[in-house]
Amino acid sequence: PQLAQLYGFPEHDGHGQCIGIIVLGGGYARDQMTAYFAQLRVPMPTLVDVLLPGATNAVSRGNADADVEAQMDIQIAGAIAPGAKLVMYFAPNTDNGFLEAINAAIHDAEHSPGIIAISWGFTESQWTPQSRQAYDCAFRAAALMGITVCIAAGDDGASDGQPGLNVCFPASSPFVLACGGTRLQVTADSANEQAWASGGGGESRFFARPAWQNNLRLTDAQHQSRQLRMRGVPDVAANADAQTGYYLSIN
Repeated sequence: PQLAQLYGFPEHDGHGQCIGIIVLGGGYARDQMTAYFAQLRVPMPTLVDVLLPGATNAVSRGNADADVEAQMDIQIAGAIAPGAKLVMYFAPNTDNGFLEAINAAIHDAEHSPGIIAISWGFTESQWTPQSRQAYDCAFRAAALMGITVCIAAGDDGASDGQPGLNVCFPASSPFVLACGGTRLQVTADSANEQAWASGGGGESRFFARPAWQNNLRLTDAQHQSRQLRMRGVPDVAANADAQTGYYLSIN
């Protein structure tokens, strides 16, 4: 709730909206979420699980990161929009599983999410051209249907954890909203926000600059400003630094 106030979000609680969340491995416990929202004094959002073949909602024993991503997405989205329905699409953490979950969310006629949140991604060069094309086609379909797909731009800085300068896919698709990170420090009297050093960002190696980025400029590592040549990410940014992060309940 404090985040919504700091960023001046509308007071609407999300009633009538559906948010889809892609979950690759791991899971959450419903009683844990009930206790979390009670501590925040926020109404418990409606939680719905959609299990794709080979997937379950089960707290992971070997991959804690999967639990963190799933539970963090539910808690932040639910705290800001407690009136919304949150639908979790569980799929195996594989290339095919990831894409199937995305397509299931986009074409879910029962729940019809207007927003899809994805906290997963890898360096662009780690994907095959065929995979990048398949995902990009799915996101193009979502855009044509009026669905906003929000994807984390990464948390390994400008290199995305690999040699050289890299950005994270699928956040680099021109059909999604790439979400970056800031460091937000708040006191009783002021708020100070700056770029988060570990936030992913830069220029895509594979996706052309979309028309709506034609007038944007980029400052490179030599502090030289130039026009953006390829798809630039992120599109938006908000508090993401763990040092200035959120109150969460994990496992």
